[in-house]
Amino acid sequence: HFFLNSSSLQDSNISKSKVRYHSNSLQHRVKNRVWQTLLLLLPKLREEFVATLLNHVFEAGFQSNQASVKYLIEWTMVLILLQYPQHVDRFWTCFNLDHEQTKTSVCTFLSVLVHFSVILPHVKDKTVQLRKALDVILQSCFSHNFSVRLYSLLALKKVWSLAEHLQEEEEVDAFTGMSSVVKACLNQAEAMQNTGNANKNWMRIQSHFFFGAFHPVRDYSVETIFYTFPSLSEVSDDEWIPPWKFEKLSSFSESPSFPLRNPAPDLGQLQPGDWVQQDRSEQDKEERWAEVQKKITPWRLGIQDQEPELQLVPPQRAARLGKQNGALLVVASLIDKPTNLGGLCRTCEIFGASCLVLDSLHHINDKHFQSLSVSSELWLPLLEVKPVELIDFLQVKKSEGYCIVGVEQTANSRSLQDYQFPERSLLLLGNEREGIPANLLQLLDVCVEIPQQGVIRSLNVHVSAALLIWEYTRQHLTSGSSKVS
Repeated sequence: HFFLNSSSLQDSNISKSKVRYHSNSLQHRVKNRVWQTLLLLLPKLREEFVATLLNHVFEAGFQSNQASVKYLIEWTMVLILLQYPQHVDRFWTCFNLDHEQTKTSVCTFLSVLVHFSVILPHVKDKTVQLRKALDVILQSCFSHNFSVRLYSLLALKKVWSLAEHLQEEEEVDAFTGMSSVVKACLNQAEAMQNTGNANKNWMRIQSHFFFGAFHPVRDYSVETIFYTFPSLSEVSDDEWIPPWKFEKLSSFSESPSFPLRNPAPDLGQLQPGDWVQQDRSEQDKEERWAEVQKKITPWRLGIQDQEPELQLVPPQRAARLGKQNGALLVVASLIDKPTNLGGLCRTCEIFGASCLVLDSLHHINDKHFQSLSVSSELWLPLLEVKPVELIDFLQVKKSEGYCIVGVEQTANSRSLQDYQFPERSLLLLGNEREGIPANLLQLLDVCVEIPQQGVIRSLNVHVSAALLIWEYTRQHLTSGSSKVS
């Protein structure tokens, strides 16, 4: 309890110190972890502690939060009201509070009402609670803010279907007087189908993972909290914690009500994207890469499962133009500068490498990457392997017959001008500053260095890689190929 209290205080301090903190900043990561931890520990908390914690949970709903934090807060509210429905009246008071600086924060509480079907079976007077829900939703339906109206209409659609079902089931007419107003509002939503962007937003919010595929109870698992939710809400992938890491913790024990892995596959099959956070230019960018992202999603696969992804769209496109590809795999998971990666992608595509391996496929959305890659990523298969997975990846490739070649100066390095590349070669590139770490050096079959005449004994990693890639191409692919300008 002390830990959660101090974590909640830290979350509050971050919210108060910065009205708007940047995505994937340290503040964002801390807040995300605080709410993940709260969700993880929620079943173990005593009722009296939850009652005191609820004030902070509701207050957090009024803060300016990144999308990933917002979803976790809303999920926490749903689960608390599900477990302790006696606090539902405290939830209704949130709609009466006057928060001038964050008028759109009401969307957080409307999002909870989209999942009201989970809470309703546990409250005492269902008719009274449904009327309260409809009252607060209808007030928001007439907001001047478009986002608030959109959330309200979605909540209204969900809650009204509950009211209609209750009327039929219990033969009550408690909602008859509201029927005409509700139907007028829902007709307004249907009318959006003829109004361009409004219709687009209405369709997108309905299909958004938090309102569509996600179920607060069914999807309550370690995997959803620490891996699936971050991946669907654009949290940096070094913050995603896969289930197998929890399996290695001797102190971790799962239960039927809180499993390690999500039993339902729906969420894990979705693509990331948060409609409410995107401006027009971001949408354009997302659409530009939609085909690549759809076809190459190796973060959803284990290393053993990734190889078939190399046979997908980019090689098929290139084959139509008569492009030759070699068997060279270029592994750049240790490189972190987008400019180096963008240039490397361009070089690999031009010289016919079979695949470029990155630590994250999100690099292709970086403007610095794009300025150097000049669309080469559309023609080159890309694979994602995190640095921590490199040992396993290299061992798999060794078993498949690849020769692991390191670009590094060591006592036993071979000179590039004398080295004959095997056809199945894997080129491992070191980090810009630290080079190849010792634990990976021992997996190399050979180290190759570039003869140099100058005083400065280090080339840029992209330049070094380009020289080795060209030498491989000269030895294996150059006959009959087109000249490079």
